[in-house]
Amino acid sequence: MYVRWVVRRHKNAAVADSSFHDAYLVESYRDSRGAPRQRTVCYLGNIRKNGDQFPTIERELFLLRAERILESVAELSATDRAEAMAALRRKVPPLSRDEVIWAFTENLRWYRAWWEHNGEALSDEEMLAIVRQTRDRLGPV
Repeated sequence: MYVRWVVRRHKNAAVADSSFHDAYLVESYRDSRGAPRQRTVCYLGNIRKNGDQFPTIERELFLLRAERILESVAELSATDRAEAMAALRRKVPPLSRDEVIWAFTENLRWYRAWWEHNGEALSDEEMLAIVRQTRDRLGPV
């Protein structure tokens, strides 16, 4: 099995330097005459690329969705799933530690602004308690 990428350019490429990358899990086999054929096992999703980069948060969402899709395909072995995810990560790199810290910080900033705007601002202690509760629910990493 392998991941096949289908790339579609933005309709107005002169205005937007964007392309859309669709990922399919494909299986090779030979038909009854021995001729090589491929069959699509499943569609793994798509991701937008701006210029030469996949947007940060879209990378993580794409990989999470693809992982869930692969988990739902009963006919795949654990090895097939792992190899498919490795192939996806070669093309769409997972977030780095610094990118995750940036995203987490921006999310906290957004939530705090929302709470303050809606008259329900949380104290720093309440925010830390939420972080601790989340960590405790996840258990050891």
